[in-house]
Amino acid sequence: MNSEPKKIACLLITHLGIKDEIRRHPELADRDLILYTQSDSRVSRISSVRPVVFDVSKSVNDVPVGMPLAVATRRYPDSVVIQANVSSYGKVFAEIVSKLEKIVPAVQVEGLGKAYMDITRISRISHTKMINSAGVNDAEISSRILRYVPNYLQPRLGIAHGKFPSYLAAASTNSGGATRVVAQKNGDDITRITSDFVSSFSIDHLPIEWKIIAALHRFGIHNMSDLASYDLGILQARFGAKISRVWQLAKGIDIDRVPIGKKRDDVYEYISLPFASSSKEVLLTAIDSILHKAYRRPELKGRYASEFLLECSIFNAPVWSKNIVLKEPAGTSSRASFSIRSIFSAWDLPGPIEDVAMSISRFSGESGIQLRAFTDSREDSQTISEMFVRIDRQMQSKMNGINSLYRIVEIDSVHPLPEMRAVKVSVDSSSSSSVLPTNMPEEIKVFESNGIPVSIAVPSRNKAIGMTSIPTSVRPVDMWKIDLWWMPVPVKRVYYVLQTDALSLITVFKDLSEDICESSPVNVSGSRWYRQNY
Repeated sequence: MNSEPKKIACLLITHLGIKDEIRRHPELADRDLILYTQSDSRVSRISSVRPVVFDVSKSVNDVPVGMPLAVATRRYPDSVVIQANVSSYGKVFAEIVSKLEKIVPAVQVEGLGKAYMDITRISRISHTKMINSAGVNDAEISSRILRYVPNYLQPRLGIAHGKFPSYLAAASTNSGGATRVVAQKNGDDITRITSDFVSSFSIDHLPIEWKIIAALHRFGIHNMSDLASYDLGILQARFGAKISRVWQLAKGIDIDRVPIGKKRDDVYEYISLPFASSSKEVLLTAIDSILHKAYRRPELKGRYASEFLLECSIFNAPVWSKNIVLKEPAGTSSRASFSIRSIFSAWDLPGPIEDVAMSISRFSGESGIQLRAFTDSREDSQTISEMFVRIDRQMQSKMNGINSLYRIVEIDSVHPLPEMRAVKVSVDSSSSSSVLPTNMPEEIKVFESNGIPVSIAVPSRNKAIGMTSIPTSVRPVDMWKIDLWWMPVPVKRVYYVLQTDALSLITVFKDLSEDICESSPVNVSGSRWYRQNY
């Protein structure tokens, strides 16, 4: 039985040290830069008592890593020379790798700015949102990995059936882009596809000592196809046993794999908000819903969690994340919510939030303190909450799975848009629609005279024909306009309070937005008139 071919992604950030220095010192952007180091570095693998080159800017040519600094400065006497802050660069890359490890099952770092990922059977990759690998194509995987890297680092991504070809794919693509070299359908010859791709690359890319590469050049072998054309026995006789592995790479054969680290048992949950919101209460409500859902899962039953990684999609901005570590592990959703809310009081949101994801980790079997020696109102609240969930599920069974019980959470009682003043949260946290808007606009037929409503079609039930609409005369008794141009989705409306012949009052609004399909933070259809309680 043939095993499934591995699919490897290589994240490549070239000149990471240079890019980090320019980020901190923008005035250096147009200068020739040379970074040097004097000490042993695990990242650069340079060990020398003399200053040697660690990295150079793109404008500095023919100055390889490891060259004595004195030689490099003689070639570029006007360059800016900076001692490399290897520890700082390492922290920048480690933060990126840490995020990747939460969405990719196997990540392997090979030097500063290079990481390999086994994405063969990737199962979760969008802000920790659960997605089956069959439903995630390579383009989606690439974009979601790249978004975890700050733009100033100009990352590249390569996908192939092996580590070495994935590295070449990344090295050959444009900054911020991705290249894939994979089989298009079952039965394709993976070795031939890979061999054809790597054949034109210089042997300088091979993972082997430079002195062997220099010897290969002297022997007339300059690219991968040259190397692959030779008999392995001849090469081994001249260059030694080490040549065997790079000869295989040149022929498109790469059996090296990304090792899978210790299995993580993090709990992942995700929720999409009904509208993009800058309200902290909206975010906290979503977090509460996520925590209720997470603590009902078997993985958290009887366990305490102390680390909560929060990730939020921000409207027209990069992902915003916060890693929250509790001093005292939380064994219930209410305790976790209380601690997280306390921490959040000191934070400001960077922009309107569209969705929220959370991964929960660092579990322990029991709390270090005998919390259960005492009962409190939170435990009573948990019991009541579970009772409501049971009632809701019983009602769902009689209503085709529709949630029936919600709690109303006030967000902003004075917001000019009624549908953004509160949300309703299902008492059953396992519901797919656990956070929903309230007071949504409803379409209504309005007849105008010179732009002023004079009649509306009021729904009415007729015994013979069922529901019908009866035109009803109205007259405006109040009118006001709102123009929220500053919102993520601008809103422009004119509201009328209309009085019917029966002296009842109805509030309607006319949508004045240029694109009426996007005139509300929550979806409304293309009609220009809506009824809405204000």
